[in-house]
Amino acid sequence: MSNRQPERVRTSYDELPGFASYVLEESYVLGVIAEPGVVRFRLEVVLTPEHPAYEEPGSGVYLCYRPGELRFDGVTELDWAGQGASPATDASGEVDYGHVDTMTLENGVYALAGDWGSMRVRAASARVAIDD
Repeated sequence: MSNRQPERVRTSYDELPGFASYVLEESYVLGVIAEPGVVRFRLEVVLTPEHPAYEEPGSGVYLCYRPGELRFDGVTELDWAGQGASPATDASGEVDYGHVDTMTLENGVYALAGDWGSMRVRAASARVAIDD
């Protein structure tokens, strides 16, 4: 009999189903909402050319941004550290909390980090949705 522990597999978000056509590292976090069972990141999300809603960026813009959210459903555990960083304000007065610099999934727990803090979320599912 072996006492070996099962291998832990850490998966980057872009390898998860439904995430390949988004670039979270370039998407702006506009707000984070945590409610019982749900965590939502309001985003100006960057789409890759493979996304059906992708449009060529206009002059002076290099990426295709769309309003949307990163949503975790069926949340049973949430640990959010490093909260309280002041948001950035751009020249037009828009406020943001930086980007989702990293997001991985390991053994049912999503680990995220950015200027807004770091978060560990045990959730049944995660997805990105673009506003209509």
